Amino acid sequence: MKYVVRLAITAMMLMLFAIPVLAQETITLKPYTDNNFALSSVVPDGWTDVGNGLFRRAKSAADITLLAQQSVPLAADKVMPMMLPQLGLTEAPESVGGYQSATLAWTLYKVDVKAPSGTIAVDFALAEDKESGRTFIVLLQTTQDEYDALHKAVFQPVLEALTPYVEPTAEDMPYAQEEVSIKNGGITLAGTLTLPEGDGPFPAIVLVTGSGPQDRDETIGAMKPFRLIADGLTRAGVAVLRWDDRGVGKSTGDFEKATSADFASDASAAIDYLLTRDDINADQIGLLGHSEGGIIAAILGATDKHLAFIISMAGPAVSGADVLLQQNKRILEAEDTPADVVKAQLDFLPKLFEKIQAKDAEAIHQLTYDATLAQAKLLPADKQKEIGNLEDYAKKQADNTAGTLNTDWWRFFLSYNPGKDLAKTTIPALAIYGTLDTQVDADQNAPAFEAAMKEAGNTHYQVTVLPKANHLMQAATTGSPSEYAKLKQEFTPDFLPTIIDWFTKQGIIKSA
Repeated sequence: MKYVVRLAITAMMLMLFAIPVLAQETITLKPYTDNNFALSSVVPDGWTDVGNGLFRRAKSAADITLLAQQSVPLAADKVMPMMLPQLGLTEAPESVGGYQSATLAWTLYKVDVKAPSGTIAVDFALAEDKESGRTFIVLLQTTQDEYDALHKAVFQPVLEALTPYVEPTAEDMPYAQEEVSIKNGGITLAGTLTLPEGDGPFPAIVLVTGSGPQDRDETIGAMKPFRLIADGLTRAGVAVLRWDDRGVGKSTGDFEKATSADFASDASAAIDYLLTRDDINADQIGLLGHSEGGIIAAILGATDKHLAFIISMAGPAVSGADVLLQQNKRILEAEDTPADVVKAQLDFLPKLFEKIQAKDAEAIHQLTYDATLAQAKLLPADKQKEIGNLEDYAKKQADNTAGTLNTDWWRFFLSYNPGKDLAKTTIPALAIYGTLDTQVDADQNAPAFEAAMKEAGNTHYQVTVLPKANHLMQAATTGSPSEYAKLKQEFTPDFLPTIIDWFTKQGIIKSA
């Protein structure tokens, strides 16, 4: 759940400083497979894997040469706007041509990025794969002097070598996996239903993702929370249904125009789909919502008569505005941000929220510009030097972010208080939070969830706060989102057992 910036793409950072020109050496390419980004390719031998599909040459501490290979479950026209802020652009560059490899049709781009101490040459290319519903991204950044050589020795061979990679299904999985289509009006949601061993009918749970365009595994960097949940719960005897968000992967629809209410409609359609199946117990269908998905759990927990239980995984129990204020405070503090910068951000947000609700695009832009400039001026002198002209920097930030804030999604999220719907929820409910969750603070939301359950007169609820767990329920050190990719891509040992034990207490599954 990344509310401040709703991007699925992993940042490909441009290092804005110059280096001496390095003598070219013979570059040997070696095979490379990345299951998280679903690709097979090549990378230069000897370059350093820094995670999330990024490889640095690292000839020196100041070497800016970097190769990125990633994919996202979106169409290319949705990916480009996400890349523009990272390239310091406000509009999409003109393509410099195309390239047809053996498997993908690439659209090529070349951008020169102005930095305080020089110009960085950036090659990047996008290719859509209709079969997987993903867009693949290759990016190479280097100095102007080395551009031609590395374009030929690295960028072009990578485009030729990169192919979509489909992870083979293990033959010894103790359950069945079925590709399904879920209709919701004119939208088709593409998903996976996993079914336990046996004939059923089985209890079932639908999984609802957090904010931002997510695939059915809720892929966040290298972490795939919903794949892990589906595997663990199906092995325990519960059928699990998960799907690509509308407009993502193989699902149709327009993600950018949707609000949490629309995502609740999609989840309701998934519940209705399960009701049509003879192998699903119609009286034992529940919902697990992660992060923003916890909002969906609140909405449907109060209104959908077919739901038997809900699970809120790091889900808000207070208004979005309150969540964001605490989220910004905790994330900034986890990243050792100076206190005056933290205060400036917390003073700025309520003013911004007011203008978002008023649909005042001009005021949103001006506030964003003023706040960015003020915070940049609070940075140490060396950081300011890296940024360069602070006014230009603030304007670019405002140009890139103001439009994304003036949306129905933001207005719904800021004003909706899930606690009001939770206070009407009488079906069994489980809420799980982490002490190191900086995005949905446990101290803020766990008591609010419990208070809502008591107001509803719900005697079948449980609130569990897991020690050292972050927003993805990983065992964490600081809880900062920047830490997610550095941690083991697995849940804290207490997370899945907490759900399974609760299922047993509720009679949803039998004890082992």
